[in-house]
Amino acid sequence: MVRWFRNNKLVGLNKLNYMIVGIIISFTLAGIISIFWVRGIDYMKKNYPDYKGEDFLNWDKDEEDENNIY
Repeated sequence: MVRWFRNNKLVGLNKLNYMIVGIIISFTLAGIISIFWVRGIDYMKKNYPDYKGEDFLNWDKDEEDENNIY
């Protein structure tokens, strides 16, 4: 917490300043996450151009899958 003295009175951050700091931290974290996300998408596009992500959640079940126990 940032505090300093002014006229022999301790002055610190008020609620508005805490909210502004929180918003700045939120946008910074969102920016960092989005940068890594875009870099990952770019990496997949360059190194695995044929991958479409169809096997990610395995939405279409085969008969073979129903007989197997995971």
